Amino acid sequence: MRVPVEGPEEDIIEQGASPVDDVEGPPADVATDEEQEPEVAPEDELLDTVVHILSTAGAYSVLHPGCGIGRWARRLADAGFQVTAFDLASAMVRGAAAAAQASNRAIKYLVDDPSLPTRQTARYDGLFAPNLLHQLGFRERQRTLRLLSKCLRPGGVAVVTVLSTRDKLYGHGREVEPDTFEIVPGQTMHFFTEDELAYELERYFHVAFLDITREIETDHLGGRREYVVLVAGGIKRET
Repeated sequence: MRVPVEGPEEDIIEQGASPVDDVEGPPADVATDEEQEPEVAPEDELLDTVVHILSTAGAYSVLHPGCGIGRWARRLADAGFQVTAFDLASAMVRGAAAAAQASNRAIKYLVDDPSLPTRQTARYDGLFAPNLLHQLGFRERQRTLRLLSKCLRPGGVAVVTVLSTRDKLYGHGREVEPDTFEIVPGQTMHFFTEDELAYELERYFHVAFLDITREIETDHLGGRREYVVLVAGGIKRET
């Protein structure tokens, strides 16, 4: 299901916040490489989708839980958003904040639990939660969505990405819940269908966009991993 969205500080670390990658030429009627449109990398496709959803909804201030080393926070800041990013891993947050400061990016970094956020309520225009929900069980996902929705102002927009049941990791490991697998000991992943993701989001958001795409992760050694993910966007429901 793909539906387009319709219109409607300085770098800081806050410790101890309240809990919360011989050749013949072409036929005359075939465009040469110079004449063809440049191919868009999958990671750029996903970024363009996220930016489009947020921008179309008029978002400027964006809350970004589960920021990790700050890959998405930097890209959102470069796209013109005012980003507040947080994660529970303080070492990664510190590294992300140092990188932002070195590149003069105005991103506010905090140490807090992405699944139990305690950010100010009704403050942010937008929310971007990549690769967070599929790490949680059903009840945890509903609690996290409820808490994150409270962080948005009325009419705020949320964008999430999750692993799809079409990803190659689906079915690996021991199934502990329907479509949830212990990939490695102690680490479970839930894989979503389009219908399931829409159903879970609809309790707190009017889902206006849902599509399947790829996400590329590149590690510090240059290794690339590709995932099949769902990306969804929705407008906060009135309480």
